[in-house]
Amino acid sequence: MKRPPALKDLVAFFPQVDLPITLTSEIHHIFSKENKPLPEVLIRGFLREDENEDEFTEYVACFRLPAMELYQSLVFWKASLMSYEYILATYQPDGLMISSKVIAGTKSNGNSLLKRIATIDEEGLILIAEGEGPLDERRYNADQSHTYQLEITETGDILQMIIEN
Repeated sequence: MKRPPALKDLVAFFPQVDLPITLTSEIHHIFSKENKPLPEVLIRGFLREDENEDEFTEYVACFRLPAMELYQSLVFWKASLMSYEYILATYQPDGLMISSKVIAGTKSNGNSLLKRIATIDEEGLILIAEGEGPLDERRYNADQSHTYQLEITETGDILQMIIEN
C-alpha cells in the first residue's frame, strides 16, 4: 500500500532561494525551466484549493522560504484562464495549510488588467505594488496604483500590515 504524500515530498520540489527576490510577470519561466514538474498527487493534496478547477490550470513550484519551527512557506505559480498568480502558502509540519495569499501576478476580467509585483526582503516582509487599468496599457494611470506589505506571523498566518502615514 502506498503512503499518502507528506509535506516533505512537496517541499523537495521547492528550492530555497536567497533573499531579496522580486516576482515579476516573467520570472515564472525561470522556475518552470529550473524546477522539476509537480506531480498531480502533490498538487491535489497541498496546492489546489478549488475542486472545480479545469484541467488546463497549471502549477509551477517556485521556491521556499527558510523553514520555521511551526511552519514552512512555499511560493508557487498558478496559471488559469486570464489569471497568472504567484501564491505564498504556509503549512504546518503535518501538511495542513495555515494560510495562503496571492502576492504577484496578472489577472483580467476582460475589461481591465490587475498587475501585482512582489518583493520579499531579507527579513521575509513582502512588499506588493498593485495597479489596475484598462487592457490597453497605453492608457494606464499610475495614480491608481498602491503598495502594501504582508508579513508571516510566528504561527504562519499571512497578514497585511497596517502602515500609518
